[in-house]
Amino acid sequence: MNKVEILENGNVKITIPMSFRSCAGRKRIVTPDSETSFTDPMITNIARAFRWQTLIDEGKFSNVHELARTIGKDDAYVSRIIRFTLLAPDIIHAVLAGKINKSISTEKLKQSLPPMWEDQKKMFDIE
Repeated sequence: MNKVEILENGNVKITIPMSFRSCAGRKRIVTPDSETSFTDPMITNIARAFRWQTLIDEGKFSNVHELARTIGKDDAYVSRIIRFTLLAPDIIHAVLAGKINKSISTEKLKQSLPPMWEDQKKMFDIE
């Protein structure tokens, strides 16, 4: 079950139980309730972004460069994916619920995003 909590600093922490499974040589995200794997690259990238940011925040890696080197990815790629953590919660919810316009691609989300959530929502036509 998803868990939403408001932290002392005013941030909202959303916990979504999931596990990573290998299927045909690729990692898949699987939720415990449905055991349905998500193959949507936007969902996968959002999950990666939050996981990687958590690893840095917890001090397991000191920076993006160290994380990228350890997981065998390019620094720029890891940086672009971690930017998904800056998406407005409404956009993340729309992606997870499958309600986001399919014309919005992962590549568009990797581009420079407006810092204000309201501007992001206008960019993606989410009200």
